[in-house]
Amino acid sequence: MENELISIVVPIYNVENYLRMCLDSIQNQTYQNFECLLINDGSPDHSSKICEEFVEKDSRFKYFEKANGGLSSARNLGIECSGGAYITFVDSDDWLEHDALDRLYGALKKENADISIGRYNSYDETRYVYMTYVTDPDDSLEVIEGKAIMDREGVEEVRNGNWTVAVLKLFKRELLQDLPFPIGKIAEDTYWTWKVLLRASRIVYLNRCVYWYRVGLSDTLSNTWSEKRMYDEIGAREEKIAILASSDYDLTNHILIYKNRLQRVIAKLEEQNMQFTEIYR
Repeated sequence: MENELISIVVPIYNVENYLRMCLDSIQNQTYQNFECLLINDGSPDHSSKICEEFVEKDSRFKYFEKANGGLSSARNLGIECSGGAYITFVDSDDWLEHDALDRLYGALKKENADISIGRYNSYDETRYVYMTYVTDPDDSLEVIEGKAIMDREGVEEVRNGNWTVAVLKLFKRELLQDLPFPIGKIAEDTYWTWKVLLRASRIVYLNRCVYWYRVGLSDTLSNTWSEKRMYDEIGAREEKIAILASSDYDLTNHILIYKNRLQRVIAKLEEQNMQFTEIYR
């Protein structure tokens, strides 16, 4: 099997304490035909120096600097500058299993799929604890096709969110054509990933951890509940439900997730004494 070029897009902002581990995990991939696009989104720390070290020693790493514009704009620049037949995303405070690209690419080619999706484990930065969710890994592959893809996306979001995030996936490049990440939205993945899944005819799902997600970082957006984030969380799901409804999809799980997120937003508003804000009303 010919190993085609995979583009790995890594947005970077204030991650000097974690970036080296992330980039080491990419450099040490068993699948070696990749380019790694390091997108410095105006980071004020020393992340640039770490990037420059990797670029100097390994020609597969390419470094770009831009004014701070958020995660979406950094990912969009990475896509624009990439040259691979396949694209994957890695957040710069996370890391990959050593054979992540091999497994994602191998599964995608074996099953002639448009997207391959792996699973994740996580590391709690506050408690120094590894949390393993893939408790019984094997080499089995599950193929999902046609309308069943979006039905399954709803099921998986109820379970664990594997399908909702942009990471831990390998995409055929053409699927991302004219589908940029939304600028100005906090819930980027919630707005974007399902639209890519909607374009796919065939997806393969691996029963293997390919990605380690670092949780418990107090300064990350995932731990920050602002009024805008709450608007975006709800708005993204309302948009998805409206579009899926117009195409006669089963909305059962999508509506369940919407209701759960709405309840969570209400709880966060009350927790932060924001009952008099417009979104609460």
